[in-house]
This record gives sequence, C-alpha cells and structure tokens, in this order.
Amino acid sequence: MPIAIDIIADDHNLCGEAPTWDYRTGRILWTDIPNRNVYTYEPETGHRALLCNRCSVAGIALHADGGWVVAGSEGVHILAADGSTRTVLTQLEGQPLNFNDILADPVGRVYAGTYYWQDGKMARQGRLYLIDVDGSVRVATEGVHLSNGLALSLDHRTLYYADSAIRTIYAFDVDPATGALSNQRVFVRLPDDGGVPDGLTVDAEGSIWCAQWFDGQVVRYDPNGTVRQRIELPVKQVSSVAFGQADLKALFVTSAAGYVPTTLDPAGFDQNSPMGGPLYRIGLDVAGRREHLARIAPPAH
Repeated sequence: MPIAIDIIADDHNLCGEAPTWDYRTGRILWTDIPNRNVYTYEPETGHRALLCNRCSVAGIALHADGGWVVAGSEGVHILAADGSTRTVLTQLEGQPLNFNDILADPVGRVYAGTYYWQDGKMARQGRLYLIDVDGSVRVATEGVHLSNGLALSLDHRTLYYADSAIRTIYAFDVDPATGALSNQRVFVRLPDDGGVPDGLTVDAEGSIWCAQWFDGQVVRYDPNGTVRQRIELPVKQVSSVAFGQADLKALFVTSAAGYVPTTLDPAGFDQNSPMGGPLYRIGLDVAGRREHLARIAPPAH
C-alpha cells in the first residue's frame, strides 16, 4: 500500500524547521526561520495559529513549566504559554551565539548547537553546548561545521548529531548522570554528490529518521546505520522530522521554499526543482515517542 503524504499547512515557509509534537496540548509546532514565525496545528480540529511572530527560533523543546525552550540567532529563551519570555543564554566568552536544533534529555538538560554561516559558506566553526537545569553551560563537543539534528537512543546512552556541512551523522556515548559525551564516531556519512543530513528523530523501535536536504527524502536507519526505508517527498529541501498525533504514528516533515546557493550544493543540482515550503504529514506503521521536558532555568543575576 502506498504511503500517504499529506500537506497539512502551506505557508510557503522559506525555511520550515524544528517540528515538535506538544503532547500536552495535542499540537505540532514548527518554525519558519527567516520569517521569524512559530506556527501550531491541531490535527484533531484542524485549527492553525501563530504561537509567536517576530521571534528568532530555529530549535524548540518542551519546557516542564508548560511553555517551550526556543533557540535561534538571539540565543536561548524560555517562552511561556502567556507569551512572556525569560532569557537563558545569549552569548558566551564575549561572543553572540547563533543556535540551530536543540534537544532536551531525560534529566531536563538541553543540548544546543551553534553554527556560523555567511553568504553560503562557513564563517567559523560552531559547538554543541549542554545547558544544565541550573542554567550553567558547558561545551559538549566542538569543531562543528553546520550544527543540525539531535536525537537520543531509546536507552538515552547514545546521542545522534548531524553535522550537515560534512554530510555526517555522528554518534556519541552519553554519561546519563552528567550528560557528558565521549567516543565520537561516524554513524552515517552521505556521499558528497548527494544530500545532506538535517533534522533527526528516533522511533519506538530505536531506528533513526533523518530529513535529507537536496535529496527530497526522509530516510530511516537502524541503530547500525543501515538504511531500512526511504520516503520520497515532492520537494528537494526537506529539513526536519517529528513524530506526533495521539498514537505517535504520524511523521511531520518540514520543508523550505527559499533556495540559497551554498558550497554544499551537489554537482548538477537543479535550481528549478520544487524546493519546498509546506508542512507534510506521513502516516506510518511505526510509532515515535514523546520528547523529554526541559527543566532549565535562567541563571540568577
């Protein structure tokens, strides 16, 4: 039976990203980074709304206080349900921080990666930070070219982390007590003439799902890095993935309409291809799992 791929929202997102299922309210959240909007959609009712506009958001995590942790070019903040914000982190070592994807762990800490690209190429390397529940920050790993998707294994002892610019998904061992990372290794490396790994998630069977930009597909890998499934989408710039709905068997997929030539473009990439813009929903037989709640607090001043 063919897989059903539905468009559930088409706001012509220039760079749709960070789909996040909020099981507390039954809504999928996602952002359009250049347009600085965060959208919500309720599958049960079909209701769509803006959660936040004119806000810099590239990564979203659920927060235990009922709101959300949001990260982007203006740092990391806690966005409350009433629209108020509390600042967690905007700079470190005197340098402003430009964040992309983030991920909460079972303790409530948050992994948050930075990237610095300008005019389609890397200006300087980024880092993956770990923000503890007290708001303190430490470097989890560095030497990152283009920080992207983050996901934890079912036992929370492996972190998967996409560095898009080198077409690589890494795996790290995780110390559950501290969140420290070790034993960095290549989980999957994509060929230079193909797409780049973007957003990640893990399903209830332990497989890793990856949105692959330029390739126009979502790929499911088993924990050994072997491809188990490929799902083709009608657009090339597929950006991120998240499981959602009551049974967690819907895969929400963001995409991007805005094309900017970069040093990562595959040779012969057709710039006239349909790039993207909609939010898609794919019905699957496998379920995802709930995201962890962040419990970080802004540091005391």
